Amino acid sequence: MDRPAPLGNLLFAAARTLSAELDAGIAAAGFDDVRAAHAPVFQLVEPDGTRMTTLAERAGMTKQAMGELVRHLEGCGYVALEVDPADRRARLVRLTTRGWAVVDAGVAVVERFDRHLDRIVGAAEVARLRATLSRIIDGAGSSYATERQSAKVVRVE
Repeated sequence: MDRPAPLGNLLFAAARTLSAELDAGIAAAGFDDVRAAHAPVFQLVEPDGTRMTTLAERAGMTKQAMGELVRHLEGCGYVALEVDPADRRARLVRLTTRGWAVVDAGVAVVERFDRHLDRIVGAAEVARLRATLSRIIDGAGSSYATERQSAKVVRVE
């Protein structure tokens, strides 16, 4: 029997394609020590800084995994850790000027990829796909989703 490819496999392959585009575009912009895997930090940190525990929660990651990402990015000069003035025991993760430059490079890559999709698939079809994926992410019709997944990106222009 000739069955269609499982949807999950196709979605995963599409995500890998975008990750590869993001990695290549960011490296071409001069940031060869940043990977798509670091995206949660760049996407979810607020301009005034965000606690690491909040970043981990938003990204659906453990605090330890987020800590590894942040330590790497701090060592490369993309983020700085500062004492949280609201709670001196906590630390805020803030993007540095170099970190914001990576955000700008990443946004440019994603915008180019989106324009490419509009050309090859059609803008109306891409809009429908976005709406459909948003419904999937929101858990519409899911019998197992226990909490709403976050598609939040703090800074998109």
